[in-house]
Amino acid sequence: MKNKSTYWIFFELLWRDFFRLMAKKHGDKIFLQGGTREKANPSLVNNVELLHQWIDGQTGNPFIDANMRELKATGFMSNRGRQNVASFLVKEMGVNWQMGAEYFESVLIDYDVASNWGNWNYIAGVGSDPREDRHFNIQSQARKYDPDGEYVKTWLPALAALSSEDIFQL
Repeated sequence: MKNKSTYWIFFELLWRDFFRLMAKKHGDKIFLQGGTREKANPSLVNNVELLHQWIDGQTGNPFIDANMRELKATGFMSNRGRQNVASFLVKEMGVNWQMGAEYFESVLIDYDVASNWGNWNYIAGVGSDPREDRHFNIQSQARKYDPDGEYVKTWLPALAALSSEDIFQL
């Protein structure tokens, strides 16, 4: 029976299979800075201090910080969260995407080599993506997926007294 839930399951299984195919096709390239496109971004840096701010949920962006704290506490994060935090690390913080992929590899309880590295290639713009320079609008994503700020308040209890609008302004 087709419904919204079965659509998303099917959609995510297609992504999983696509990333497995790309890993088989490109081999070790999925781990290299230039990814499957062999097109490294020289502006990304190996900045351990920034990486640890991101890992510890100390970036100053409540939606990103909540996702990262959930990951650190549970070993899990939603797919939408994974894409947002990856985009933030690469596009906003300018950190080498490989550092984020390696961190995910070390903590995710549902870790899969092809899916993890394929997703990071995709977000970093070095994998298969029909759009150039994909960049997630974190505030828009937070408003769409956490409109009342309940997720953020769960993982950042210091913000529990704030309204959702105040959280979006941080």
